[in-house]
Amino acid sequence: MKKIAYFDAGIITPEEILIAADLVPIRLLGNPNIGIDKANEHIPPTHCVWARNILEQAIEGLDSDIKGVIVTHGCDCTNREFDIWLECVDLDFMFFLNAPLKRDKTSLKFFVKDIKELITQLEEHFNVNITNEKIIEAIKLMNKIRNLLKEISEYRSKMTLKGSEFHHIVKNVQQKDKKEALKMLEDKLEEIKTRTPFTDKNLKKIFLTGSVIDDTEFIKFLESLGYQIVQDDLCIGTRYFWINVDETEKPIKALAKYHLSKPIYSTKVPSQKRFDFVKELAAKYNVDGVVNIAQKFCEPILYDHPFMAKKFKELKNPIPYLFIEMEYNRESYKQLATRFEAFAEII
Repeated sequence: MKKIAYFDAGIITPEEILIAADLVPIRLLGNPNIGIDKANEHIPPTHCVWARNILEQAIEGLDSDIKGVIVTHGCDCTNREFDIWLECVDLDFMFFLNAPLKRDKTSLKFFVKDIKELITQLEEHFNVNITNEKIIEAIKLMNKIRNLLKEISEYRSKMTLKGSEFHHIVKNVQQKDKKEALKMLEDKLEEIKTRTPFTDKNLKKIFLTGSVIDDTEFIKFLESLGYQIVQDDLCIGTRYFWINVDETEKPIKALAKYHLSKPIYSTKVPSQKRFDFVKELAAKYNVDGVVNIAQKFCEPILYDHPFMAKKFKELKNPIPYLFIEMEYNRESYKQLATRFEAFAEII
């Protein structure tokens, strides 16, 4: 089966449209073990390091099964990177999905129109017919996946599922055929239900937020320092499954509404909604602290941090908050150990 990759920090690419076209949506993820020399020939060194890493892989050549790529409107630097992809990446099908910054009625109308243009181009290029019936069927499949992920996620706070294992599960779903992913999740849920809670009662329960965190080894690193991620608002996490698509509404409009109603990302407005979501979950799951991670040169998170830090301090019951800016490589994790250990001591 043909695959379509998507480069999308905000996970706003409507996978259901690709499924309805009999294509397998595959999310592009970074690889912290590679250099980015070829990407650096095209992009300044102050450009998002994660985005440069994805570009490096694309220039080197993606899997032969990947027949096209969708780049979805995220931050300014990833948006402009699409122009570089057009020049440097050897793929027949490339589409820029212009997801709105705002979430009002005008934005919804605009996004519906752009999704329809995506459908038109997919139909013409791959000689397929994307019907409403196929989209509805794909929506139902993805809603089942989202429900299972949400249920499995709860076992993190029950202290029977490591945050790193859950992170790996979500990554698997984003890179698998979705029918295979559904079966995998059903089996995983049944297995997790048989587990007993961790014996270590001194784990620090944290809420993890910030940039794209796609290296599961980083989550394992946090766990080695005594942390348990009980909740998050990451794109490889809660934002991927927190709400469902309305199955009763016209499918294209329902998809657009869904993506403009998900937990808000730092590249979208207003920031207050993002803080409110994090605050509510932090309180609900009784976390010991909030950890905000910015990949190097991730401007949305860097701009967002002062606001978030101020708001957490102003709460009636302030929540300890740690901000970390880090490089996208595994050696940098070790250099941060002292800061994470110090935070664990004060919470």
